[in-house]
Amino acid sequence: MKYLWLEDGADKMQNYEELYNSLKTEYENYQMFCEKHIQELNEKNIKLEKSIDSLSNIIEVSKYINTFFSSDNLILMINDMILGILGVTYSTIFLTEAGELIVKASNIENMDINITPKEFIHINKGDDFLINSPQPLKQTGEQKIDIHSIMGVPIKVRDKFIGYIIVEHNIYKFMTMELQIFLRSIANQIAIAIENSLLYKELEKINQRDSLLGIYNRKYFFKTIEEKDVKEIKDKFAIVMVDIDDFKKINDTYGHQFGDKILANTANVISNCIDKDDILARYGGEEFILYISNFTDEDSVYNKIEIMRRSLESSKVTFKNELKSVTASFGISFYKINGTEINELINKADDLLYKAKKSGKNRVLSGHIFKI
Repeated sequence: MKYLWLEDGADKMQNYEELYNSLKTEYENYQMFCEKHIQELNEKNIKLEKSIDSLSNIIEVSKYINTFFSSDNLILMINDMILGILGVTYSTIFLTEAGELIVKASNIENMDINITPKEFIHINKGDDFLINSPQPLKQTGEQKIDIHSIMGVPIKVRDKFIGYIIVEHNIYKFMTMELQIFLRSIANQIAIAIENSLLYKELEKINQRDSLLGIYNRKYFFKTIEEKDVKEIKDKFAIVMVDIDDFKKINDTYGHQFGDKILANTANVISNCIDKDDILARYGGEEFILYISNFTDEDSVYNKIEIMRRSLESSKVTFKNELKSVTASFGISFYKINGTEINELINKADDLLYKAKKSGKNRVLSGHIFKI
């Protein structure tokens, strides 16, 4: 009986041991499964956090870009933003003009852009590219920094190619697919901002110009002069008022269409007689106003306007197979000689203009000769 009990106890111990080992193995397998699952969840969580951070950055980028889309420095600001967010060594933005890619912004010294043959291939195709090499791909900048990682993304508006972003880094494999996806998202925002900027500038240009003559309008003229702040201007400048002689008679005799042709011809003649720093605007009706700067003396301005008067007198406008010509009267006032406030100078030039009208028309009267 004693031996039977021992044998029975030994069997039970063996069963317990087998059960323990089985449970232990099952537990270890479950533990490994849990740890693996937790690791996968952590990795997914990290990717999700990165995606959220990336999305957050894209939203912030979009807000930033759209805040400054009307700025003349928009492209420079975007390029600085790319450098800050991506942490790249160099960033360059190209935009298309007349079918060619033109560098619009870069932090590369002296805009000395060095494009490799590999980059050219992708740029010509207009597609994304990511190039990493343990050996230097090229040397960039004045310090000839070795570049080991390059990434390029096209800028497109509704599938229309309008530019390119190229970023570079001196660290091998710095550029990744994740970074490429992020840059692509930024490129989409940039494309929208550039389109909005171009539309804004076009609208701004329309608002600055006279719709019939294409020269500046009165509102833009006054805004520009106010921005110059005449009280702080050290150089001399002149205001010229111009009025076409007998314009009402021209309209009544030949009709408004011919009158429009006369206005356009007058604006064209005056435009061809002024310098790039001068400002010509339509003041109202058949009257024009000129801001003239950077002259040596008052006589040189008078001579300039006299040449303008003669050019207009000799110019011809076609009407029903006939050549017609018109004349204009001019009044010139000078800063400090005839006043220091813009409205005062305009009034002085206007007075001289009508004095020229009353004294026979088709002549120039200057405030440095006629003190009024």
